[in-house]
Amino acid sequence: MRRMNEAGILGQFIPEFGRIVAQMQHDMYHVYTVDEHSIQAIRILSNIESGSLADDHPLSAQIIHEVLSRRVLYLAVFIHDIAKGRGGDHAVLGAEVALTLGARLGFSEGEVETVSWLVRYHLAMSHFAFKRDIGDPKTVADFAELVQSPERLRLLLVLTVADIRAVGPAVWNGWKGQLLRELYDITAEHLLGGYVPGARKERIGGVQASLRQELSDWSDQDFDSYKARHFANYWLSTDQETRVRHARLVRHASVDDAPLSLNTRVDIFNAVTEVTLFATIRGCLPALPAPWAWSERRLLKLRFSPPQTVWRWTVSGFKMLNTKRLIVRKNLPD
Repeated sequence: MRRMNEAGILGQFIPEFGRIVAQMQHDMYHVYTVDEHSIQAIRILSNIESGSLADDHPLSAQIIHEVLSRRVLYLAVFIHDIAKGRGGDHAVLGAEVALTLGARLGFSEGEVETVSWLVRYHLAMSHFAFKRDIGDPKTVADFAELVQSPERLRLLLVLTVADIRAVGPAVWNGWKGQLLRELYDITAEHLLGGYVPGARKERIGGVQASLRQELSDWSDQDFDSYKARHFANYWLSTDQETRVRHARLVRHASVDDAPLSLNTRVDIFNAVTEVTLFATIRGCLPALPAPWAWSERRLLKLRFSPPQTVWRWTVSGFKMLNTKRLIVRKNLPD
């Protein structure tokens, strides 16, 4: 596909695609041009289907073989950004393009409708997972009302994963994957009539009990105090190793009354260094440059800033940390 694009054949075959060839994306996230991003998304989708990304995306690798029409998924992934640069909402405009393009390519009426819907709402799952509280039953109900069927839910999850992964090498992380899986699971339960809001509390209780066992050196009072600082969404959106590291980091800041604490973890497999920062003064960490840090702002309540993780290639990690140290220092009280 890339060779066809470089030779100009792809744009000739699909003129709508030709309009986005070499089109730059002027934001802080996208690494590739619009056409290359779309081709990267197809490559990732193919790897999900083949199982080569099953370790990273076990749910997507499973459900892609359960969808009724994989060609619908491939076309939606290929053209999800096809209306960028036209002015207006590219998702809305792209859905209109999908109606004519799908019919021209010989897709059935039902397939064309599904492709158009996927293009129209290709950003919806990210919005619900990352910007709304998936612990709120209304969030689940609103998303389920939008999706309407388990088939669309399966298609939208895989498209969302491929889209995010194709943005750039450092955009995907475990936090996003866990939130998307959680949203998928509870929405699937809702669509099948088995969603019970109270069951979430039971899962959170189990996670907290597991963490309590890991923190056996803590008193019950200390653990209860720490547990109260977190919103419900935190417990189901992080893995056990991360929860333990966060707890140790926050305890260090609390016991030593340190205005700023940090720890690092080297991920040899991905060749990156993970730096987690925690400040007891709210407002310090959100001042970090947006391209270098992500945060779940609802992690901790009271006057504490949430732990924030910075992912960067190991060779440049310390340089970026020095820059952030200066920024944080300016925001600390004298």
